Amino acid sequence: MSNAVIGFFLIRFFLGRLGEARYGVWVLISSLFRYRGILSMGLNSAINRHIPVCLAKDDREGIAKVISTALFFFSTLAVLVALLSFLLSAKVGDWFAVEPELVETAGRLVLITGLCFAISSPLQLTSAVLSGLQRYDVIGIVTLAILATRTVLVVILLLRGNGLLTMGLVFGISEIGTRALQYIFVQRLLPGVTLAARNVDLKLLKDMLFYGMNTFMYAMGALVMYKASDLIIGIFLGTAQVSRFAVATAGVLLLSQFLQAFTAAIKPAVSDLDARDEHSRVQEIAFLTQKYSLLVILPAACFLILLGREFLTVWVGPKFPDPAVVGSLAVVLTVLTVGHCLRLTQHSNFLVLVGRGEHKVFGLLTAMTAVVCVCSSILTVKFLGWGLTGIAWCNAVPVGLVSGLILPVYFNRKMRITFQQNLARVWWPALLGSLPAVALMAAWKLLAPPDSWIELLVVVAATAVTTSICGWYFSLQLVERRRLLQVLRRKRRRPQIETDEVPLI
Repeated sequence: MSNAVIGFFLIRFFLGRLGEARYGVWVLISSLFRYRGILSMGLNSAINRHIPVCLAKDDREGIAKVISTALFFFSTLAVLVALLSFLLSAKVGDWFAVEPELVETAGRLVLITGLCFAISSPLQLTSAVLSGLQRYDVIGIVTLAILATRTVLVVILLLRGNGLLTMGLVFGISEIGTRALQYIFVQRLLPGVTLAARNVDLKLLKDMLFYGMNTFMYAMGALVMYKASDLIIGIFLGTAQVSRFAVATAGVLLLSQFLQAFTAAIKPAVSDLDARDEHSRVQEIAFLTQKYSLLVILPAACFLILLGREFLTVWVGPKFPDPAVVGSLAVVLTVLTVGHCLRLTQHSNFLVLVGRGEHKVFGLLTAMTAVVCVCSSILTVKFLGWGLTGIAWCNAVPVGLVSGLILPVYFNRKMRITFQQNLARVWWPALLGSLPAVALMAAWKLLAPPDSWIELLVVVAATAVTTSICGWYFSLQLVERRRLLQVLRRKRRRPQIETDEVPLI
């Protein structure tokens, strides 16, 4: 959450210090390296499932094999990342519409960032291992410490006149530091687990990659839907337009990152329960997590749709003097919000199926949707000249159709949930908790549209309070309220590795 929020608010600072073109280069290179996850073939997802399954069976040797095998795979991957970085640094000016005076800088930025990622790649498995151990406290502490240090350094260095290369170096070193610290914690949490070449199991690697492939298709499909547009714009329209699209999509990406963090504990919990054949509790997790997700998604999506223009005007209006630019970005934001929020409503359902190893159809449909989004975006930009708005529609329509119609039906059949159960346990309570806040925002928009940060913050605070109160009384059952109160009162979180307790919250 902190990472997403800080990144969101730094956009305005970066635009002011770097300008549209240079910030567009930063977004473009960042989007390129987001795709390094393709090379991992979903192995982190397999680690995240195998660790809790081994813990449920008290199989320490199995954990050693999982970690050693993953370390071998990611070490090989590091070499490939380094080679691709050298290739991309030499060709970035040929493949993308980078301004001539920024081509050399872009090439060096690619090399710095890519080599740092290559150095950190062997320890890429640490986050998945800690998640499998359900030690989100460790992940959070390390992330916050590195994030705070990195943010302060970047702001100070940019204020002192440094540029893109310094930013790339700071971000790259922070990635190495994060992985190194997480590895130290993994060693302390698993003292009896030996990492050795003899524990590398190629058959296990094959099984893990087979399992991870479906998660890989889903994750890469989602990434393509969010970030491929940056590459398409960078190829056909230039880096200044990349900056504008990044501004328009920042709110949706912030919501997406928050939901992913909010639901991160579902998969290993479901894997643990599935290994114990506790299917009724898995179904309960599915109901509760989607309902809680909707209590976040519905008010947030309505804020971006109803007050998107006002928000963009306050946030980046001074950076874009032409009001027509802000208006077009507001349209892009509205269109993308509808499509991608429909996808987010199914994210928790996907994680439940991943925990059970039954997510193949989700992965295939998401990958196919991503292909449709990319092909239609290229068509609208290159041949129809529809610009950023056309790309937004090409992303939103396929995503909305698949996530709003096909995936919910598939999930309910797989989990043996009827339409009536889903409506009564998930959607109706979520709507009761969210609609008063939506009505409040609509009235605010009509009577007194916010035109300053203070007014926007008042709207957000009022919406959050209204959703919390209405959600508490109209969305949560009595047993859920008691459970939440117990969590809030708990002074010290107990380890859940050796217990049958279900981590529902």
